[in-house]
Amino acid sequence: MAYQKKVTMKDIAQDCNISISTVSMILNQRKDVSFSEKTIQKVVSSAKKLGYETKESILPKKSEKSISSNVTNTIAVFCPNISNAYYSTIVQSIEQAAYLKNYKILILTTYRDKHLEKEMILDLIQMNIKGIIFTMMPNHPQFLEKVAKRIPVVVIGDKTSSLDISIIETSNYLAGILIAEHLYELGHRYISFITTTISTDISLGMRYQRLKGIQHTFQKLCINEDYDIIIKEKKIAPELERNNLFLEHEVGYDLCKRCLEDRNCSKVTAFIANNDMVAYGIMDAVLTSGFEIPKDFSVCGFDNDFASSLLPISLTTVEHFMEDKGRKAFEMLYEKIHEISSEKYIVRIEYKPKLIIRDSTNIAKK
Repeated sequence: MAYQKKVTMKDIAQDCNISISTVSMILNQRKDVSFSEKTIQKVVSSAKKLGYETKESILPKKSEKSISSNVTNTIAVFCPNISNAYYSTIVQSIEQAAYLKNYKILILTTYRDKHLEKEMILDLIQMNIKGIIFTMMPNHPQFLEKVAKRIPVVVIGDKTSSLDISIIETSNYLAGILIAEHLYELGHRYISFITTTISTDISLGMRYQRLKGIQHTFQKLCINEDYDIIIKEKKIAPELERNNLFLEHEVGYDLCKRCLEDRNCSKVTAFIANNDMVAYGIMDAVLTSGFEIPKDFSVCGFDNDFASSLLPISLTTVEHFMEDKGRKAFEMLYEKIHEISSEKYIVRIEYKPKLIIRDSTNIAKK
């Protein structure tokens, strides 16, 4: 007797030209997601045709309710990760606002993987998802703009964006200016900017804009003075970010250690991190090297997450209104989901960054 290969979900996915995860959720009747009746029937028919072996209860009978009828209101929230307090705070505030309106959230972490992000969006299109919130700039802006014509979408991002999608924005360029002006007034002229991957790509643009704000400010203020902005960067691949919960802290720590040992950085009196998590790594590196903050080095970050206000050394940083933006993002999405008018519109709301001066910065050491 010839050996007959066992039919798998992968075979069904290829037959239907959809993802394996979609097939799995339909056949296992996941209660927290839903799909169109057409997609469900397509998968069920393919499973029967190919002879997929399953328990009797998995394939719905005609008399049973479809999977989509059992699903309550659900929205999807995209973020690079939830180990960074910036994103976890925004996600939590979205969830709090959604709960009050009897909505549930589905959290999707991309680790800035372009292919994974697009695959997740394609899966959501198959579901009966009510709306999508991006807590960061998307890797595929034009594709997301097309999706937004079918599903309500709101993005939390940078002011430089030209997205044709409703967006809550903050000028990271202005945030860089605020930090630079503060350090300049304290007498700092030699500064190290420590950062994870920096790029002009839209998904990483906020780091680039912060750096440009710092560089342009010192260029403007130090007309007749020597100064230097030394960039220390660690390129981060998605797989590395996925496998390391404390990656940003480690980047800050390692790059700061190198800077302290680099003779070319001997004039540095202040460190600026691309965010608060990296700043905590810098602070640990400075202290474990036998120096004091802010006596020997000043340290600044961006975001103003909860830990930045803690003692013994609180962090000078820039307020980005994480909780407010999260709540507002859901409110905007909720209005778009329930809009009565058929007219489509774009909403742009700007939160202006605010400098928070704390213990980690002081007059530059001579």
